[in-house]
Amino acid sequence: MKFKTVLTCAAGLLALSLTASGCSAFINESGKRSPSDTRELPASQQTADELSKKYNGYGFKALQNSAEQKLYACIDETINEPESREIYTERFEDPKRISDVIEFYKDDHPEVFWIDEAKPYYYANEIDGLTLELNFKYEGDLLNEVKTKLDKAIASALANAPVHGSDYEKELYIHNYLIDHCAYDTEAVDYHKSENEVRANEQNAFGALAEGRAVCEGYTRAFQILCNRLNVPCWVIQGQAEGFDNQEITNHIWNCVKLDNDWYHVDVTWDDYDDLVPADVNRYLYFNLTTEEIKKDHRISPLYSDYSDSDVWYNGFVPECDGTDYCYLTLNSLYISDLYDDACGKYVAEHAKNNASCCSFILDEKLDFEEAFGEMVKRRAFDWVSAANRINSDQPEISNNCKLSSVADRRLVTLILDYE
Repeated sequence: MKFKTVLTCAAGLLALSLTASGCSAFINESGKRSPSDTRELPASQQTADELSKKYNGYGFKALQNSAEQKLYACIDETINEPESREIYTERFEDPKRISDVIEFYKDDHPEVFWIDEAKPYYYANEIDGLTLELNFKYEGDLLNEVKTKLDKAIASALANAPVHGSDYEKELYIHNYLIDHCAYDTEAVDYHKSENEVRANEQNAFGALAEGRAVCEGYTRAFQILCNRLNVPCWVIQGQAEGFDNQEITNHIWNCVKLDNDWYHVDVTWDDYDDLVPADVNRYLYFNLTTEEIKKDHRISPLYSDYSDSDVWYNGFVPECDGTDYCYLTLNSLYISDLYDDACGKYVAEHAKNNASCCSFILDEKLDFEEAFGEMVKRRAFDWVSAANRINSDQPEISNNCKLSSVADRRLVTLILDYE
């Protein structure tokens, strides 16, 4: 999860003799302005309506006043400079919200990874305006170099994407690509626990795509970038999660996607399990869930419009995710209300024909889950395997070493297949 840090310089060090008309002025080494150092940026002359027409991201739409909107626009107009530059804009009544504006900008622009997560900016909030300077992790030729690396990593990630497929097929490809090519950075997590600092690029898309290691924010930013490139509507959700990394509650970030006018939650980080069991068993548990389902172990932070000093994280936009048509488990599991249904053996046989590593079942609500799972362990799963072998004439032959895995709150049972 990301860590917001506000570093305030002494007012005298950054105070400039400028009007509060927008992000317009820079100083040279002597501290004096000159015509070559000063330029008017379009944001300084635009109204709120004009800025709203120019910026339509959910992050921008969440901003509450002109000062926040103009700072957002100033960041946008200076972010691609080879080096960080000072921004001068309207005064902030609540300087704590500076950090939120930067975060919402990043939410709208997940490709921007060079703002230092640990020490993102310095500022001075004066009577006549705000002076702010972002802290870049990379500058000059090095910044160009890492940007190029990310571009190449994105191109490589999308090289085999189903560009003519459905949005669901594109999303599934991106989900699987990240799980297959990115590892959860436990070393970075341990470093943060001991040092309370971000170690490297674990919290951005560069870490996930170019370096192959990330924590939840890196996965989320990378997922969003790839969805954006394939024109799949995607957003980020800030919140907390329960039971991850052996902790009762941790800060967390994940995505939501829009498919056929319905929104779904997707948490790629939590789908990236270890290799102790076949990947298909756990890698889709958080792929396209409803709000009700995700809330079983995730907490969604409040909207920015409901700002409270007691809250740490805010969301610019939280859609009601009530779609069910594209939940992976629903699409790819056999729904059963009768453990003695012949369809179960046929279902196992179909998967065995394709040499699948596993097959999944969702148990009807009328079945007591623990009792049904116990019966499957004792006998029914063996009977299904025997039936599958008869149907397939032991080509291939499923062995007696199959295992069962269950997720009670999803009413999910997975049969892990083993072959002779």
